[in-house]
Amino acid sequence: MFPRVAPKATTHRVSLLLFMVIVGMGPVLPRGTLLGQETIRPLEPSAHPIHLRVQFKNDPAREAVVSWSTTIPGTDHVIHFDTVPRGREVGAYAMQSRDIHSGSWTLLSEEDAAGMDAWYHHAHLSGLEPATRYYLTVETDGQTLGEYHFITGPADGRPLALLSGGDSRVGDIRTQPDNPRRRMNARMAMLLDEHPHIVALAHTADYTNRAYWSQLYYWLNDHFEMTTTREGRLLPIIPTRGNHDLDVGLDEMFWWPDRATDFYYTTRLGPDVAVVVLNTEISLGGDQRDWLESQLLTLRPQVRWLKVMMHKPAYPSVRAMETGEPRRRAWVPLFEEFGVDFVAVGHDHSLKRTAPILENRVDPRGIVYVGDGGLGVRPREVATDRWYINEGGMSLSTDNVHLIEFESDRMRYRAFGMGGELLDELEIPHDRAARAAHYEAMLGVAAGR
Repeated sequence: MFPRVAPKATTHRVSLLLFMVIVGMGPVLPRGTLLGQETIRPLEPSAHPIHLRVQFKNDPAREAVVSWSTTIPGTDHVIHFDTVPRGREVGAYAMQSRDIHSGSWTLLSEEDAAGMDAWYHHAHLSGLEPATRYYLTVETDGQTLGEYHFITGPADGRPLALLSGGDSRVGDIRTQPDNPRRRMNARMAMLLDEHPHIVALAHTADYTNRAYWSQLYYWLNDHFEMTTTREGRLLPIIPTRGNHDLDVGLDEMFWWPDRATDFYYTTRLGPDVAVVVLNTEISLGGDQRDWLESQLLTLRPQVRWLKVMMHKPAYPSVRAMETGEPRRRAWVPLFEEFGVDFVAVGHDHSLKRTAPILENRVDPRGIVYVGDGGLGVRPREVATDRWYINEGGMSLSTDNVHLIEFESDRMRYRAFGMGGELLDELEIPHDRAARAAHYEAMLGVAAGR
């Protein structure tokens, strides 16, 4: 039978330390090497919780969804949580909820025939305290997971940070214990340890090749096992949808009560930061564009920092320039009209930072776009003919994750590789005149090379 993966906190720390060594050493197996392992295999029926994760959406300071899976349906599902650690004393937690949204993962006929039956369980927690560490364990039919914790977002103007990146699909090597996704996840756990003001991972989509259970199973394993810190801190996810995420499995993985839109929404991080999440896989006009215009109109006077996150780029680093035209026509004029500070994307499987762009040309008053997805997917060769790269930007064919830090007077972007090497960085002053001067100097240096 296929092994269940739900480590206790102690074994997780050992495995994470091992993978830290692996990350530092680099790949053990060539990318794409197969071990002959099947990804559709029977799962041992058990009530033991696996795949623990936390999702943030509109208000990370006060609400979250905590989720897990089991390989039997179970009859009694509970989340126990508290603001102080309780170890394995389930009865000692001050709060619990049995209001759990459960259902069976949708299976392909091949998954069903193989015995991959599994069930998801989602607990929506509301009324949480901002910037607070919540310790938790989850329980199904009396079987519990070890104690882990997450930290809610702030409600004040303190400095905060996000990890950002996407394209974590790794194909048939998803069963390999040292696959690139797991190594990038281990890097994110290290960054979370080093920068405790990180609130969440803003994932720019394409989690797996398809949102099928036999693929999501491994993604969920890898996220839980490898992004959780040595102290048991969970890395919450702010999700969006990409072209590889169109199947119902994504909705089952990232459930939210009374979801009003199809994976486009705004995440507020205190009074100063807003992340507008867009869905590039549905109509870019109509309801979504109207919603975007309304959101930007409302948010721009309220926040110091306005970031947009989406999957497909407006200014691609690999694919043909015309592939970005739909976003450039539908959304970029709104980004520019309302002064969006920063745009993060995925899809092209590379590292990219554009020059500041305004009205489809390099301009120090413009917007910088970063991407293009490198959380484990095989990197692609970047194009060499893009004006927005050659005239003050950069691109590189490599794995990457971004650390984006928000302070009152500046935003700082840094891109890190799998081994922790600094690949790129940019400072964005909040003052618009200072920003234009900073970008002007940056473009001048680039022009002099």
